[in-house]
Amino acid sequence: MLHWKLAWQSIIKNKLEYWPFILAGSVAVALNLVIQLLIYSKGVQSLTASVSVIEMLSFGQAVISILSIIFLLYTYSFLNKRKQAEFGLFSILGMQKSDLIKISWRQQLISFITVTILGIFSGFVFSKVLILLFIKLVGGNNFELNITKASIIFILVYFSICFLFLFLTDVFTILKLKIISLLHATQKGEAEPKNHWVLLITGIGLLACGYYISLTVKSPLKAMMQFFIAVLLVVSATYILFIVASTIVLKLMKQNKRYYYQANHFITVSNMLFRMKQNATGLASIALLTTMALVVIVTTISMFVGQEDYINQQFPRAVILTSSSDRNISIKSVKKIAGDNGVEITNSYRLEISNAIAGNLINQNKLQPLTGNSATSADNLSELQFMTEKQYQYLNNENIKKLKSNEIYVHDRQETFDKNNITFLNKTYHVKKILKKIKGVPSAQPNMTHSMIIVVPSKDITNLLGNSFNDLGDKKQIITYKNQLLFDITGTAQQKKNFLKSISRVKNITSEDRYSTMSVLKEFYGGFFFIGLVFSVSFIMATGLIIYYKQISEGRSDQNQFDILQKIGMSHEEVKRTVQSQIIWIFGLPITVAIIHLCFAMPMIHKILQLFGILIGPVVYITTIITIISMIIIYYLIYLKTSKTYYQQVSRKNH
Repeated sequence: MLHWKLAWQSIIKNKLEYWPFILAGSVAVALNLVIQLLIYSKGVQSLTASVSVIEMLSFGQAVISILSIIFLLYTYSFLNKRKQAEFGLFSILGMQKSDLIKISWRQQLISFITVTILGIFSGFVFSKVLILLFIKLVGGNNFELNITKASIIFILVYFSICFLFLFLTDVFTILKLKIISLLHATQKGEAEPKNHWVLLITGIGLLACGYYISLTVKSPLKAMMQFFIAVLLVVSATYILFIVASTIVLKLMKQNKRYYYQANHFITVSNMLFRMKQNATGLASIALLTTMALVVIVTTISMFVGQEDYINQQFPRAVILTSSSDRNISIKSVKKIAGDNGVEITNSYRLEISNAIAGNLINQNKLQPLTGNSATSADNLSELQFMTEKQYQYLNNENIKKLKSNEIYVHDRQETFDKNNITFLNKTYHVKKILKKIKGVPSAQPNMTHSMIIVVPSKDITNLLGNSFNDLGDKKQIITYKNQLLFDITGTAQQKKNFLKSISRVKNITSEDRYSTMSVLKEFYGGFFFIGLVFSVSFIMATGLIIYYKQISEGRSDQNQFDILQKIGMSHEEVKRTVQSQIIWIFGLPITVAIIHLCFAMPMIHKILQLFGILIGPVVYITTIITIISMIIIYYLIYLKTSKTYYQQVSRKNH
């Protein structure tokens, strides 16, 4: 009974450290439970792309599970220092290590029960709201929530393992350390760090490489492949520069006598300099977590908001019919089917364009067949479609000067082509004009490959190419043209649905429509957006916890220093100014670095968004600005709360 009493008293006594730990654990349980409930929800399972959406949620579940154990370990590391000092005191009073282990497992059991009850309860409370949000985002219509045994068992088993792991770290610490070490666990300080110029140059070099990759990447596919390399470089550079550069800057500030020997600067600079190893790592972590939250929010919101633009690019008209034979599609027959279903056909036109052929685009202007390694590599992979000059004139309703036999127009959907000529195998054609768009032709592709449309004088050129060019290297392929009919339809939703169902049954015609594509796309982008929100909440929560514990631990360490300074005449106003000066470092530097990282990451984010058909326009820029402002506001609220806690810590002895 004594062990239970001591365990409970320890939790109550150290509530300043325990409550954030309990809060972090409860939020982690709630987030995991919400995703579990979504995976088993009938609303999700009834979606058209349910398999892909569940895979996406499962991926989110894996990431959140990993983040959960990281959060628990991080928050527990602060709590553990207080517990070690307490165990040292118990040992002096005569308790054995076995008694300390008994107290520890009772504390872990109380924490586990509290965390799981609060987490499961809050998870259930918010899950209904979140499933409404999720189904709304993905365009579903079944909002039924299923509470399954599998979800609850997963939560209980997973977090039992997490807390068992925390208990084992306690046991390991108790068995390994001596009593005097346990007692003074919270009083360990850091020596003044040295200047490391080699590391500074290394950090600057890594950061420059990461930024260079982001600024110079041209292909969306390359952006996707090089994204993680750039991230690793920037993460490494951020940690190195925070540790090394901040020490050098603080030492330079210390050498400036006029600046250093001022009450508010003296305490701030000396405190941060002597704890720079711990400070720098924490500040770098805050900067990177804030950057991750910004990147995830900007990317997922841009995708979700920009999905309609993407559909409009892919579908210049609501319906695209493609003939699988050489014959044109009869508009008369289509109108008859439309009339039978109460639908009216409007804005129709015909399009004759070749099927896409894939090739290896070397130096941006030399197209070679895919062979060997190039057939399996995304580097320089490009898809080409051809249309005749006559078709181009029909679509754009303009009189242009007739192309010569060696002249072409080029339209690059990704707008990266800027050459004056292009070579197909050994035949070079002069690019008379690079077209920004071709009216009536889809300006976006459903796949992620770089693509261009080549306007040629006549089909003779494509016939010639087809005889010698192939897209797989081992089999020659004739370049064929497809006949399409594009049009809009008016009518009720049910009438449109009936018409599309009827037209899809017509032989030798394949149909695509804006409505069904939008429905599937919304499920993907809505799912991404939801997962992005969950990730962002996790990152912001982690950032808040790091800042909170940082302020608590440093506030306790600084108590004696501020107490002495106040005894020799330092006023409360000067204490406040000193605290503000120190906290501005802690808050201002990471958010500034995060915004700089985001600005340099934007070119690469833009390329990746192009893979998903999102154009770089006002939507992305407005989303970015709103996200940064929102993050600064959230950051400021955390600042207000934690600065108050820090001030209470350092000025406590004088009240």
